[in-house]
Amino acid sequence: MVDRRALIVDDDPSNCAIWELVLNDRGYAVQIAGDLASGYEALDSATSLFLVDYHLPDGPGSQLIAYIKENLPESIILVVSMDDDADVIREAIHAGGNVFIVKPASPTVMNQILTEIESGTLDTSVRQLINRNGRRTYAA
Repeated sequence: MVDRRALIVDDDPSNCAIWELVLNDRGYAVQIAGDLASGYEALDSATSLFLVDYHLPDGPGSQLIAYIKENLPESIILVVSMDDDADVIREAIHAGGNVFIVKPASPTVMNQILTEIESGTLDTSVRQLINRNGRRTYAA
């Protein structure tokens, strides 16, 4: 029985499909929402991992990120975006994102992050940026 749940909030079906496969392979039950409104509706206290796109059709993902962090503070939030603007990254991290991943992100990167979550080395205190230049700790 699957006891780990993830919610993907992204309007790009191809990204959702890739992440869903990786998460399913790691034992996560996955729910997908294509916009903020659907993301809010899909929130569940049993969900512990969130992948939230920054640019959604009905507003910035940082709104949902802040809501999740306030209501489910033990959750891990991965922010994903093609936008690597410093202000966007800062806003998403300040809202409560743990790791900001600049798209495209490979399944290898996602598996590495999941391994770190499962081992406890990536927890709610972590603030990192992963982009084409690599991975670094980010000060909020």
